[in-house]
Amino acid sequence: MKAYDGMYIGGAWRPAAGQDVIEVVNPVDEQVIGTVPAGTAEDVDTAVRASRAALPEWAATPPAERAARLAALRDVLVARADEIAETVTAELGSPLKFSQAVHAAVPIAVAGSYAELAATYAFEEKTGNSVVHHEPVGVVAAITPWNY
Repeated sequence: MKAYDGMYIGGAWRPAAGQDVIEVVNPVDEQVIGTVPAGTAEDVDTAVRASRAALPEWAATPPAERAARLAALRDVLVARADEIAETVTAELGSPLKFSQAVHAAVPIAVAGSYAELAATYAFEEKTGNSVVHHEPVGVVAAITPWNY
């Protein structure tokens, strides 16, 4: 059983603000396969502050370097695709082939497409005698659906 007692925020593992945990249960045999901290509003605030602090550096990062970082993320996902699929299958009970084709493969494809977009996107457009410059402008905290 894997037990995580921290959250990855601001490039480092740190303790969760609260003590509550969520048990991760394998729906096939109803065995607890892990625990994760139950995030709190304080944890979200900490993550948003860390993201806001990182924004100026990220905004100043050249698009080619952003593309390289996204490509590196894609490569790590490729290297761990089997582990990701097996973990998702244990957590959700989905067939392994589905986990491989969707839960592991789609993030790989998305990271790859974002890397390509970062490398090719026109961050600057000339319109007549004006220039429109596209840049990162803010941080978003989002709660995503359990299955994606």
